[in-house]
Amino acid sequence: MSSPLIRFKNAPKLTQFLKAIILRPHWLISVVFAGILSMNTAYSNEETPAYQRIISLAPHITEMLYSAGAGDKIVGVVSYSDYPKAALKLPIIGGYNAINLEAIIQLNPDLILGWTSGNRLKDIERLKALGFHVQTSDVSQLEDIPNEIAYLGSLTHTQKQADKVANQLRHEISALRKQYQNTTPVSGFYEIWHQPLITMNGKQFISQALNVCGATNIFADLASLTAEVGLESLFKRNPQMLLLGGKPEFQKDWMAYWQQYTSLKAVKHKQIYALNSSHLQRPSARMIYALKGLCQTVDKARQHYQAQAAK
Repeated sequence: MSSPLIRFKNAPKLTQFLKAIILRPHWLISVVFAGILSMNTAYSNEETPAYQRIISLAPHITEMLYSAGAGDKIVGVVSYSDYPKAALKLPIIGGYNAINLEAIIQLNPDLILGWTSGNRLKDIERLKALGFHVQTSDVSQLEDIPNEIAYLGSLTHTQKQADKVANQLRHEISALRKQYQNTTPVSGFYEIWHQPLITMNGKQFISQALNVCGATNIFADLASLTAEVGLESLFKRNPQMLLLGGKPEFQKDWMAYWQQYTSLKAVKHKQIYALNSSHLQRPSARMIYALKGLCQTVDKARQHYQAQAAK
């Protein structure tokens, strides 16, 4: 299974920032997701029994387990595992970057699912040294999400439910790609955080989602998954849309801030949109289900510019 993450290759502080964003759906700040794990499903394909006592070391893994129909097999999670609501009732064994070994030992899990790019390597190694069965993964492509869910179904023998959800998600991605593949591209800037101004490159999964909708990320060429960018660079690339991440209360202030820059196409044409970052932030089923709404937003901007061109 793969986790949504980012490869925070540089800047330790930024790395934590980015990881936090995935953990806290509304905190687009921390992570700008920068590096979203360039992953290929990493869990092994070994034959396994049906695991009954699972600990999830990342919020998005918790969500995927529920999507796979294995929520009743989870005995422990890390902080910020807040979806679905049932996850809020589960024992917390620490955070993604600071687990409580004693709590894990008491829960006696038969499988621990970790996040390659998010959990500390020393914690994973320690768990293995204690004799726990640990599997880790990362997610880098949209298709990794349904693939991970299906794989979790195989681990927990809930394949029927997992395969059903996985196939629905694959169909959703495929249908939207087909619907928007020949549409007129719309350039966009996705604001992960405001000060400093942070966005992501073309490999990040939100950027991939924009591509599905027929939109282009003006900062697709950034070297890292997420990075700080300057206003001068933004003005030079002049996007047709500004897409705001972050909490609703942040978005209100960000929206007001951008109004002063009328030289930006997106501002001049009033194409600034506040997105539901809690749905788009983690690589989970919710993110795929939110694609349709994202594409409708992109198409609204597309239709605006087409109408302007026709005048």
